[in-house]
Amino acid sequence: MMHTLFSAAGFELHSAPFMAGLSGLAALLYFKSLNRHTGLSEDNFWELMALVVPGVMAGAVAFYFLAYGKGPLENLRYMSTINRLAGGSFFGAYWSAILFAAAYCRFRRLDAARVADAVALAAFLGLPIMRLGCLMNGCCHGLPTALPWGIVFTDPACAVRTGLLGRSLHPTQLYEAAGSLAIFFAGRKILRSRLARPGGVFAFSTAAYAVLRFFADFTRAGDPDRFTAWGFSTAQLLFALSAAGSLLWYRLKSR
Repeated sequence: MMHTLFSAAGFELHSAPFMAGLSGLAALLYFKSLNRHTGLSEDNFWELMALVVPGVMAGAVAFYFLAYGKGPLENLRYMSTINRLAGGSFFGAYWSAILFAAAYCRFRRLDAARVADAVALAAFLGLPIMRLGCLMNGCCHGLPTALPWGIVFTDPACAVRTGLLGRSLHPTQLYEAAGSLAIFFAGRKILRSRLARPGGVFAFSTAAYAVLRFFADFTRAGDPDRFTAWGFSTAQLLFALSAAGSLLWYRLKSR
């Protein structure tokens, strides 16, 4: 894998933040292509992006600091030591985007459900790219496995814990990348076929990702959770709530 993509004169370009940036760019461009569906004008689009882009970044980092690693103070100490962010949370980024978009739509009296559909599709187009960056960096890695498709990390600079270097691990990043891409294509098909009312793609995508993460997290070992219950991880608990909430919202809206 490639933890560092480029290094010169003391500067290092790491794969995870680079792919996260590429993921964000792909999501933004795809979201813009859906302006006809969302009803956003050019001015609306750029106003919304001015809110969503910094909001997504802040939400991803803030939620990671609160829910993962060794807690907020230790995460901040780690960040000051390595001079970069300790990590980010897709959950925090996704719901920050949804909430900022909903607030903007309410302010501008736009159809929030159609915008939520576009946010969901853009998110699940960008997520596979981001998870490939995780694979290259070794973060969000899997548990040991004897399955033939296990992958082995050997670079001490990668994010895999020392005790797991050299061992065959679940390619959890690829499980999630493949599942997210499937959610994107299924959601796009629903949008194009008009099988669902506005908001249906958002509800479907959120629920489908909750199912994906629920099962994928049984194979995941990276980034220790701060909150667990009944043997389930932070992501499993929160995405189960997300699925229930999004489906309930869609059902109430469709009445």
